[in-house]
Amino acid sequence: MIIAFPSSQPELQAIGRRLRDLRLARGIGLEGLAASLRISPHDLETAERGRLRLTSVQLYAATLCLHIPMRLLFEDSRPLSQRH
Repeated sequence: MIIAFPSSQPELQAIGRRLRDLRLARGIGLEGLAASLRISPHDLETAERGRLRLTSVQLYAATLCLHIPMRLLFEDSRPLSQRH
């Protein structure tokens, strides 16, 4: 039997990638941020890969822990020349 993993959605991948990049830039470990969001490190890792949708409350908790404005999770900070 083959079990398929849920496919990731582009918008979830983008938010997850930004969340991971900001977490790493601030030197916060997976376990530390997961504890702030009250989820398991595995769930946070899954969200960072775009395969789990975080709630608005969890995203807000992440912004508080990372000391960032919410908009940074939703804005594409790459130069226009690097966007698809």
